[in-house]
Amino acid sequence: MESGALKVLDVSLYRRGQLITTLARWTSFGLGLLSLVFLWNGPRTRPIPALAAGTAYLVFSLARHAARSRRRRHAWKVAHDVVDALAVGAGAAFTGGLESPVWLLLYPHVVAVSVRGGLFYAMAMGILDAVIVSVLAALSDQPLGSLHAVALLFCAFMGGTTSSYLHQVQRRLSGVNEELSEANRQLSETIAAHEAARHEQERGMARMQDSEARYRKLLEAIQDGVLIFQEGRVAYANRVAGAMIGETPASLLGTELVDLVAPEERRELLEGYRRWEQSAAVSATLETRLRTRAGEPLLVSVRAGSAELEGRRSVIATLRDITRERRMENEVQAHAERLAAVNEIANAVNLNLTIEDIFAVVAEETRRLVPFDRLTIALLSEDGRGVDVVAVGAGAGRPPVPLGREAVEWAFRRPHAWCQGEERPPSAGELIADARMAAVATVPLYSKDRLIGSLNLGRLQAAAFSALDLAVLEPVARHVAIALDNARLLDAVRRRGREFESLLEVGRSIVARLELKEILPLVARSVNRVMGTSHCLLLLRSGDDLVVAAQEGLEPAVVDSFQGMRIGKSLSGWVIQHGQPLAVTDMRADPRLLFKDLVERFGYRSFLGAPLRRGADCLGTLEVVTKEVRRFEPEEQALMVAFADQAAVAIDNARLFAEARSNLAQMAEANRRLEEAGRLRQQYLRNVSHEFRTPLTVIKGYLEFLREAERVSPDTQKEILAVMAESCERVIEMVDTLIDVSRLEQESAARSLQMQTLDLRQLSEASVEPLRVIAERKGIDLGLDFPEEDLLVQGDRGLLHQVVRKLVDNALKYSSSGGRIVVRGRVQGGDLALEVEDSGIGIPPEHQARIFEKFYVVDGGMTRRTGGAGMGLYLVREIVRLHNGSVEVRSRPGQGSVFAVRLPRKPPATPANLARA
Repeated sequence: MESGALKVLDVSLYRRGQLITTLARWTSFGLGLLSLVFLWNGPRTRPIPALAAGTAYLVFSLARHAARSRRRRHAWKVAHDVVDALAVGAGAAFTGGLESPVWLLLYPHVVAVSVRGGLFYAMAMGILDAVIVSVLAALSDQPLGSLHAVALLFCAFMGGTTSSYLHQVQRRLSGVNEELSEANRQLSETIAAHEAARHEQERGMARMQDSEARYRKLLEAIQDGVLIFQEGRVAYANRVAGAMIGETPASLLGTELVDLVAPEERRELLEGYRRWEQSAAVSATLETRLRTRAGEPLLVSVRAGSAELEGRRSVIATLRDITRERRMENEVQAHAERLAAVNEIANAVNLNLTIEDIFAVVAEETRRLVPFDRLTIALLSEDGRGVDVVAVGAGAGRPPVPLGREAVEWAFRRPHAWCQGEERPPSAGELIADARMAAVATVPLYSKDRLIGSLNLGRLQAAAFSALDLAVLEPVARHVAIALDNARLLDAVRRRGREFESLLEVGRSIVARLELKEILPLVARSVNRVMGTSHCLLLLRSGDDLVVAAQEGLEPAVVDSFQGMRIGKSLSGWVIQHGQPLAVTDMRADPRLLFKDLVERFGYRSFLGAPLRRGADCLGTLEVVTKEVRRFEPEEQALMVAFADQAAVAIDNARLFAEARSNLAQMAEANRRLEEAGRLRQQYLRNVSHEFRTPLTVIKGYLEFLREAERVSPDTQKEILAVMAESCERVIEMVDTLIDVSRLEQESAARSLQMQTLDLRQLSEASVEPLRVIAERKGIDLGLDFPEEDLLVQGDRGLLHQVVRKLVDNALKYSSSGGRIVVRGRVQGGDLALEVEDSGIGIPPEHQARIFEKFYVVDGGMTRRTGGAGMGLYLVREIVRLHNGSVEVRSRPGQGSVFAVRLPRKPPATPANLARA
């Protein structure tokens, strides 16, 4: 029955998969037609061929649906997958190639095919899609087409790998399904055989005298164990019953009934045996435990009835092994009970917000999961160095036992179990708060990935905690850790609230202000008002000095004397140096006083100062002085300290606000730069497209001219070939620039330098020589200015050649006919200087700081005459930095520019890392 249901389920899933595949294909077809509608008037769209391709695909799909055959179903599927890819490729080719969105349908195509067909089939289809994308890239002149081809292959590989894995899982599930079906069939046959045997047994009891031999043969064929008892002893046992007990059927003959079961089961079994002897009806099921030869009890289900055999009253019992079944039921029930207990613990600890209540709940509920005699919780101190052990449950009320963290670090690393007979962990007795424990289990307490302590259980008997016990305790520990952490936080919040409640009204007007210049005078005024004084001074720390930040009521001469006071000097310096409040009844008698003449001059007598503490830092001091002798009481000192702490918070908040405002401005500037970088990137893409398109258009134009012209003179051919060669060189140069930029931006660029000794003059001559033709064509004088001495430098010949060439080429672009360009080299101290000076249009000052940035161009329009994609000067800067040099520009609009490169003559110990833009 179950097998049939599974087959129906498989057919339903198969039909659902077919429906999803069909819907996906028609959805893709609709998206392709929709794209064609939007691209109908596109410059590269050929609507008629595109419609023809779509019509052909529609005809093929309908034909395939109409000619569906079971024998060739796989071949049709493969053909349809190939036609899907070709149809997408044709649609994309007729609507603009890679510029058309139609080709993107290859991504869902390769994913769908790979998931459905396995790794090899996925890679075959991925190669087909990659070839189509490569062809489209070639048709569309898109250099990124190869990346999409690789991406399609990667998608095919990942999808195919996943499909292969799922197919293996499906095959295994199918195998398991078949095994279950076979087991179900065998079970059905067994049940049927058992029922047939039971009926046969009932009929046989009535005819026992005539068919005993045949009945015994039938009992041997039964899958369950069969025992026949006469007068309480075994008179017959089939081979299944013997196998259950671990004896041969012959050895069981004569065994008493009570010897077959465990002692605790004998009374119930004897009562059942008496009932069976008195009734011929088959009894209800009785579960008991058989004693086996191996010593392990075997749980069996017994059904029995009485009959006359050989003229004697006999009890015939059938035995069925239900040990495995009950064990699985017990495991499921135990797991459910553990989950319920963990949930109850989680709910309980979350409802109790005090640490004491949490301890009580943990001791009560954990005992339901894991038996123990002692439970403690070890809590780390706030500094993380000490450990407080709190005993709860049995023996609760013991005061905390202080421990060092190093002594019990083993309990904080991972769940740990120890039992007597093994090597005892250090301080295990102190951790469990009882040296008598013979078994200990510890589980770390983590709250938000932060260690706060450990949960510890102990047993007086040497009964080891199992791995299952530790696994059960881990979720309990997680909930307890979170609850303890929350309780600690709640206690801290309540304590802090009580401490600051009295200062709330006074400090409200202070902390409400965020400007430091407003807060400091307000603090001085508020302190005088609260303390009942007239003279207040607020000093802030500046390095090792103190500066007057605010004051009220003090004479200018007194204020000036405090400016620049060193920490540790006078009473104010003592307060900030020691970080403690100081009350002096008569300043004149205190030897620490520094400005005694001023104090006597203006009549000051008493002093009270408190440090402005913020965490471990001391921001300054808050002081009041009086001109009459006044003894500041401890309550007044505490109020001053509290007010100083409040003022420190307000000052720190004001500083943080200023920093936040500054950071906000920096973030705004960073966002502006990101937007500018995005704009430059878009401009760069347009420029590169333009730079590639221009020479390729020239080449294509001349090729079409040569193809259509009937006869072309040799001179004309040479001119055309020269122009085409120049255009090709331009494309090659741009490609080389992009490759060089990509290579230099890799982290391994510095290690790939091919350093050698180079003559700067020879390097410059070799770099400039290919550009002289361009200079002569534009009427520009291109010269070199080098001294007679050798200018030797250590560097990479190819990269430094790029530097000279890019700078000279840049000068040629922005110089007009009749201008002059000079490549100059000379020694500057321990460096060599290479300068390229031109008489071109110059660079406006606002652009000079950014011309070496990636993608940046002064003239960003697509119609500019000079060309360029904003990569040349960036490449120059990165190459020079790679050689531990520097490059700068000096320019005035209309008067030309000078690009100066400085390179060290001696090579560095290690190449510099490439600086990222």
